Amino acid sequence: MDPEQRREQLLDAVLRVIVEQGVHKVSIDAVAREAGVSRPVIYGLFADSDALLRASLDREETAALAQLAAAVPIASTGDPVRAITDSLEGFLTAIRTTPDRWRAAFMLVDASTPTFRRRLERGRRSFIGALEVFVREIVPPNSEEPVDVELTARTMYALFWEAGRLVLAEPENYPPQRIRAFATTLIPSLLAFRHPSD
Repeated sequence: MDPEQRREQLLDAVLRVIVEQGVHKVSIDAVAREAGVSRPVIYGLFADSDALLRASLDREETAALAQLAAAVPIASTGDPVRAITDSLEGFLTAIRTTPDRWRAAFMLVDASTPTFRRRLERGRRSFIGALEVFVREIVPPNSEEPVDVELTARTMYALFWEAGRLVLAEPENYPPQRIRAFATTLIPSLLAFRHPSD
């Protein structure tokens, strides 16, 4: 196995340890057992367990941020409700295709370690900011109803985040189709603004 493949194998093992045992259980021994390699194999690529954990978190953060960026709705589609529900469905699909990444994210957001929370907070702020841009773009400039852009974006974020938790924790009770159907009824009231010509 070349060094890059071995590195990915070890980072996959770190992620499994986080999901199955908790972030506090990440150690050279635990990762070696999970990956089926000896300690010297790990030390050949990582100085210690902290470097191993940091590399894993860096990789997963980068990938999660890319998945979040892909889930931002596009205002120019012309149908804001469809744009949001399509984006929500895309986000849930991403979660289901990389469940360990998102299980770890949901676990770490509740962790008592400030470092982990700060990493997730960056992604959260970025996603909410993108949702604010979306809301500003879809509200008609001469709308008669004021729209609280920040609270609307935060509510949309809460829907995405909780839906992600549900499809992992209780997939039988909360399949993506059920969540999308609910969002289709919720989003119009969330975006309740009137154009003067209505």
